[in-house]
Parts: sequence; structure tokens; C-alpha cells
Amino acid sequence: MISPEFSTGVTLLLYGLASASGIVGMVARSPFWRRTCCYLAASGFIFQTISLATGFHKALPDGLSLGAYLQLMAWFVVLCGLASWGKFKQEASLIFASPLGLMLFAMSAPYLQAVVEVPHYLKAPFYALHIATLFLSLALMALAFAAGSLFLFLEGRIKSKQYMKGFWQDMPALAMLDKINAFATVVAYPLYTLGIVSGLIWAKPVFGATVTGDPKEVISIVIWLLFSVLFNNRLTKGWRGRKPARLAVYIFILCLFSIIVVNTFMETHHAFIRR
Repeated sequence: MISPEFSTGVTLLLYGLASASGIVGMVARSPFWRRTCCYLAASGFIFQTISLATGFHKALPDGLSLGAYLQLMAWFVVLCGLASWGKFKQEASLIFASPLGLMLFAMSAPYLQAVVEVPHYLKAPFYALHIATLFLSLALMALAFAAGSLFLFLEGRIKSKQYMKGFWQDMPALAMLDKINAFATVVAYPLYTLGIVSGLIWAKPVFGATVTGDPKEVISIVIWLLFSVLFNNRLTKGWRGRKPARLAVYIFILCLFSIIVVNTFMETHHAFIRR
């Protein structure tokens, strides 16, 4: 049985080397180090996938730890970076995903033994569907956020006629960043919708009402409404460029508010309960 500590250490090492290689590749404008970053990140992802598949966290008597949830989020983030690399042949997405995956892993290490007490009525495939779809949609929105933020920054420099020098010259074209943003949005929205709907349906037998007024439910519905505007305008009105980039940034900031502030500082059904 692979221990959580060993798995976390190896994956941290691979993601750390990938992050360092990516930074060197960007600063030195070295294609070799950028490719090295991508291969190291892919290696870390494969190792983490094997570790997740073997179910090493089952060694904990009461189920998944809080650290496991953070590691799962890192897995989805790197997965989206790999998907963008494979689909668009853009190394930048994975170069940005690697440090984020590393950060999530670093945050997970102290919490591997902090077991999350999952109520028995949530231990069901329906609950797994709710969690998996939301995690993947959030990882895709992180990709949309990165593409949107970079689009807005580069467009601002171009419009103000500022000279693009150094590694900024190696950034993806604005059209490619918009394409990545659109891809992440179109894939993430149905997943987020499925996650929200499954959660609301499951809330009825568990909490006695479809909508209970829980702060997490409220902020999630607000995010879904904004997400709906972005998705609809992308498909029906041909939104391109600055507007969808800016809205993607706002949506992801709200997602971070939901995860960090609501789950940590507010009374909610979705707060982590640690023993």
C-alpha cells in the first residue's frame, strides 16, 4: 500500500520540478525547458493518477482526508492544463497549471490525517457525481481565468502600444487565448450545471428542501447565473475577446470566494468538519 506521505512527496517533487522548469523556460525563453516542464507535469499527473486509483487514502479509517480533497483539486487542474496542451499545442496552459497544482499539493500535506467526516447519507454515487462535476468545472474555470487574465493584460499592452519584450513575446496569440477561454467555458458550464442540479435534488431528501438558503447554495446559484450569461453569449451572440475574458475572471474570483470564504468562515452544510 502506497502511503499518503510517500505519494504526496513524490508528486510534490515532480510538480515542483515542473514549475521550476516552466519558470526557467519562460524567463530564458528556452523551448527545451518549457517542454521539460510539460513532461514533468505529465509524469507527476500519471503518478498521482496511479496513487488515486490504488486508493491509498482508504488506509485512513474514516475515509478521505481534507488533504485528499485538495490533492483531487490539484489533479483536475493539471488535467485541464494537459488537455489544453494536447488540444491547442500550447505549453503556456500547463506551465501555469503546474505551479497551481504544486500550491494545492503543498496546502494538502499538513491535512492528510485531518479526516473529513462525511455523513452517512452523503456516501452515495449521487454525491460523487455532485463533487466530481463541480471539481472538474472549477478546474476548467481556473484555465478560463488564466487565459482571460492573460488576454486582458496582453490586449492592454498592445492597445497602449507598449513594446512586448522578453518572455511576453512567447505568449499565445490573443486569438488562441480566446479559443482556450471558449473551450473551457463550453465544457465547464454543462458540468457545473450538472453539479448544481444534482446537489439541489439531493438536498431535498437530506435537508428537507431543494433550496435551504445555505450560503453555499446562494453563491453557487449566483455563479451559475453569471456562468449562464457567459455560456449563452458565447454560443448565441458570438462573444469574443474582452467581454468573455473579463466575465470569466469575475466568475472564477467568485468561485474562490465561495471556496475560501464561504466554506471556511460561514455556517454552511458544505464546510469541512475536522476531528
